Amino acid sequence: MSVEKDPAIGSLTPGSLCHNIYTELYNRFFNAQDRRDDEHPWGVEEGDETSIRLHNTAYGFAAAIAGAVSGDGSSEGGILIEYLRKSGGDMSGLLRAHYGFEAGAENRTLLMAYAREDGAGVRFTEDIDVRGGILLSGHRVLCYDPQGGRIVLSAAGLDLGDTLLTSRSSVLIGDTDSGVRIAPTEISIGGNEVFHGGNSNRSDADWTMRDAKVAGTLSVAGAVELSGTLRALHGVELGLDGRRMLLLREEELSAVCHLSFGEGYGVRMGGVTVLGGLPDGAVQLSGAGGSLLLGGERTGRIRLLSGLMDTDNSYMLLSPHGEASFPGSLTVRHNFGEVLLSSYRTDSEDEGITIHKRLRLGSDAGAYLCAEDGGAALYGVFTRTLPDSGTVERTALGTRIGYRYSAADTIGEETPAGILTVDTDAVAVLFEKPVRSGSSFEIAASATRLMDGILYLSEGLFLSAAADGITHYGNTYLTGDVSSVRFTPGLAGTGWAVQRSGTTGNAIATFDELTVRKRIRVYELEIQRADVVGGALWISHSFRGDEVEKIH
Repeated sequence: MSVEKDPAIGSLTPGSLCHNIYTELYNRFFNAQDRRDDEHPWGVEEGDETSIRLHNTAYGFAAAIAGAVSGDGSSEGGILIEYLRKSGGDMSGLLRAHYGFEAGAENRTLLMAYAREDGAGVRFTEDIDVRGGILLSGHRVLCYDPQGGRIVLSAAGLDLGDTLLTSRSSVLIGDTDSGVRIAPTEISIGGNEVFHGGNSNRSDADWTMRDAKVAGTLSVAGAVELSGTLRALHGVELGLDGRRMLLLREEELSAVCHLSFGEGYGVRMGGVTVLGGLPDGAVQLSGAGGSLLLGGERTGRIRLLSGLMDTDNSYMLLSPHGEASFPGSLTVRHNFGEVLLSSYRTDSEDEGITIHKRLRLGSDAGAYLCAEDGGAALYGVFTRTLPDSGTVERTALGTRIGYRYSAADTIGEETPAGILTVDTDAVAVLFEKPVRSGSSFEIAASATRLMDGILYLSEGLFLSAAADGITHYGNTYLTGDVSSVRFTPGLAGTGWAVQRSGTTGNAIATFDELTVRKRIRVYELEIQRADVVGGALWISHSFRGDEVEKIH
């Protein structure tokens, strides 16, 4: 072999930049070639001269690329030495990205720069962990006091504009001892409650009035007893122990508590109970005369946490883990097409699944089974590669299996006989393994059949296996020669033969011995005898020429 593999390839360190580039380039070069086989004797295989050339070419490219990236073999470093690797690295200079920037961790974006028509900014997609303070225009305006557990706001003033400031706790203006505290239930200054018209500066004062109009908030510390209708047309908040549990506002009733219904009661729509309690702890969910819809445009998914039973509570139709049972029937369609699969039941002996179209195997382009002319058919394809263009040609073929009436096998009209038929579009049927039959092999509409030890050609003509040979029943007609396995003519020859002369067309028989028990008729008898004189000369007394050819 005139080409040798570069010895430097064997010294490459596995996992190094040059080794990784060399391996990737060689695999791509090698896989781009035709593999050597019977159809491609000129193809490439590992270890031949072409593959060694591919090894050396891949190493040449890899060494050049790795040297340019890492600076190997040069005192000035590679052309990419000042760039960060894709796998990561440290920077010692300025990072500038004026056309967009994103940063994150564990393949999740946490920070991104954006620009739009009305301005630009930085967007944080998750939590911001600030261990110091927050500066606005160079001034530290917001920080957290870990000892007091407070957020400290430092500014000359705080302008909320039209923003509503709400708090479920208290608001303290000043210090605890002398400041003003505004709480949901009271207002106090220096720890002393502020008295107003609502409490009349007395906690035990009783008020009796006909009508009252309160411009602000009506706060009642005790119980409220109403003997008339409670009308609240601008919103309602109800709760217990200072907790808001029911909120009614802007066509919305929000509950932060459990809703309990007694047996026989529930939620009604249009006078119809759509959610109600039943005996034995059952709950019924139904429509109000229309459909009962589950899910919507904003519903991510519907999860089934318990089994879905039938109306008699006898069969579980769908389990939480996807087990399904359809005791009635099953019909399957796809993309609103025709029925593809359905179940049927005539009685306990005749029930099953009906495949109405095709049953694909492997994929939606694989071979398929279907019903055809009362039988079953298997359709598939075979491929071949055209030698000139290399184009892969696909040809579809079908094979049909069915039953049909056989008059030849029918003994009586009351018991008609049927046979299994196999029809195929292929030119032949190839069995990769031996074919066996428990009885015999026959040719349709013919007396020819093969049984154990017997080949029938007709009713009286057949071949039968004997103990040490073959027994022929019927006459034997030969159009060629008959001879022993090894045969050479002449006095010193071996074997025997009955042949037809290619020159005269006469039949010639050669044997070592011939015994005739009764009568022999000879129209011409030629006796040949060879005499040996001194072991050097053969004398023939007579001869006969079948053909004379003039040479000169």
